[in-house]
Amino acid sequence: MSLPTIDRETPDLAIEVKNLTYVFKNKRRGLDNINLEVPWGSTNLLVGPNGAGKSTLLKILAGKTLIKQGSLRLGGFDPFEFLSARNSHHNSDINSYISYLGTEWANNSVVKRDIPVKLLISSIGGEIYKDRRDELIQLMDLDPDWSMSSISDGERRRVQLVMGLLKPWKLLLLDEVTVDLDVIVRQNLLNFLKRECRERNCCVVYATHIFDGLGKEWCDRVIHLNEGKKTDDIDIAKINFTADVDGVAITTNASKEVSNIDVQLAESLHPLVLHWLHDDLEIRGSREEEKLRIAKKINGWDNSQDHYFDSDSRLGDYFKATRGPN
Repeated sequence: MSLPTIDRETPDLAIEVKNLTYVFKNKRRGLDNINLEVPWGSTNLLVGPNGAGKSTLLKILAGKTLIKQGSLRLGGFDPFEFLSARNSHHNSDINSYISYLGTEWANNSVVKRDIPVKLLISSIGGEIYKDRRDELIQLMDLDPDWSMSSISDGERRRVQLVMGLLKPWKLLLLDEVTVDLDVIVRQNLLNFLKRECRERNCCVVYATHIFDGLGKEWCDRVIHLNEGKKTDDIDIAKINFTADVDGVAITTNASKEVSNIDVQLAESLHPLVLHWLHDDLEIRGSREEEKLRIAKKINGWDNSQDHYFDSDSRLGDYFKATRGPN
């Protein structure tokens, strides 16, 4: 089998997704017929309610979750070809090409041990990328002499970001990793990412529920997912930030495509996303209505409780004891 190569002269599109559908083992659809084209040099915001499919999409783009329906190309190549090749050189190459940062890292018991921050950073190339290392340490306000066992969750998150951004990436995928950051550090990070995209023609896809500071100065595009479907895909140039609008006003053209959006409050996407999420909740209905709808989609789902627990497992005994009377 001939191994694919990464062409550094990448095509115009950083991400090209066609008819992507992802179904979980329990038969629930995590993504439903997603089509997406994202250009290089762009900063993209991924929004939607919990369970909308944001994390699933990002993990697929990162090559962490295999797909069976649809196609995916990043910079013109298929990331899964590298994974299936199981070649350490090429896997290393793609890992340098794509950087994925999720919430799991900071909660891992391994990174809560008595390890100096500078040792962790050095272990992934801190001496090789000295200029980037020093800049990121300053931006994230880190003390290299900190011990990972004695810092806060927010400080641990900042260490993760320095490590994840240290090697020059081409495509950066962020999944809720700024939730623990203070306002200044978060703004420093956003400014750094914007500059990277402009100067190195990179691409960022950022899933978050925090929208302060994410107006036209940072965001190029807003992608809205709900129940696994792409419901909106808006160029930021079509969003007007104004204090004269009562709520959110959306204007469509004759083809029913969005031609203009007026959002109350200056330079904040919060009103628009809040408007979308209210609509998402109305579409979802009550939890009981949601259960009925899911039940129609899934046949043979065993909803009994006992099959989740191993009778010989102390963990199972714990959950059985704490779940209350049947």
